[in-house]
Amino acid sequence: MLYLDMKSETTTPKMDVTRIADGLMRVKLSQGRGFFKIGVEKRHGEANSIFLEINGSRKFEIGNDCDTCHFWFKCLHEPRLSAQRKVVNLPKTIQLPRPVDESMVQELAPLLEMMEKGEYDIFETHVHLAGPYDSEDEASYFFNSDFMEIWDVSDPKEEGLLSGWEHYEGQRPRIYRHSDSGIMEKQFDFIIPLVPRSALKEEYIKLYHSMIVNGDRPRILMLGLYQRAIPESVKRGNTKNLHSFMGGFVLDGHHKLAAYRRAGVPARFLTVLSQKASKYFLLKDEGSAPKTKFEERLASLVG
Repeated sequence: MLYLDMKSETTTPKMDVTRIADGLMRVKLSQGRGFFKIGVEKRHGEANSIFLEINGSRKFEIGNDCDTCHFWFKCLHEPRLSAQRKVVNLPKTIQLPRPVDESMVQELAPLLEMMEKGEYDIFETHVHLAGPYDSEDEASYFFNSDFMEIWDVSDPKEEGLLSGWEHYEGQRPRIYRHSDSGIMEKQFDFIIPLVPRSALKEEYIKLYHSMIVNGDRPRILMLGLYQRAIPESVKRGNTKNLHSFMGGFVLDGHHKLAAYRRAGVPARFLTVLSQKASKYFLLKDEGSAPKTKFEERLASLVG
């Protein structure tokens, strides 16, 4: 667990919980402490930048709300959090093999109260990890020739992406085929730790590794976002390839993350996805109901 220097008093957040699909729940928080917060910087005449703020300080820039811009993340200030102590005391039942439903959402209340008020989607998903990568690693997504072509990037290093902070990626993208337009969409997964590997304890990694290779699948908690823009190359019909992105910041489970990667087993993530940090634009043939399409996409990630 991450350890955060917070006051001991707690309040149960007021939550309006709705089932969207099997394993996909939506919760509306009417209040929150805002320790983990999504900040948006309004820029006149430009796309608004989106930030992850921790305890009032901007730590990562995580893209913008532009309808044609790709996802990225840039570490602005090292989070300097600890992986050795618990951030909150969650019931042990969170780790039991069980569906994500309203009862689980209620048990997540101690974690949810640390968010800001707003809407979040909660679901479990699996990612077969690759990495970790840093900003100079040409095996990462941001040096992919498709990425550079689709988003008109000539030199990833000049884009100032990632800023040296390590991350994991899904080994393979998820594929969505759009038969009406002929577009093939690839969804890429990014897992971003808030604690560097150098701060982890090897004995804890070994413990979780042993559990995983013996069949246990401990959950990693992450604050997620989903960003899908439609680049100009797709809008103009110059390419039939489209990339979308699911990103997540690890709130709890850094040792589990390292153990899953070592074991070569798809990691299990219990995701609290921020709608404020997400964007989902539609192709021309997808109609005019982005919320419905966004819910369908999230439901496809459940597993």
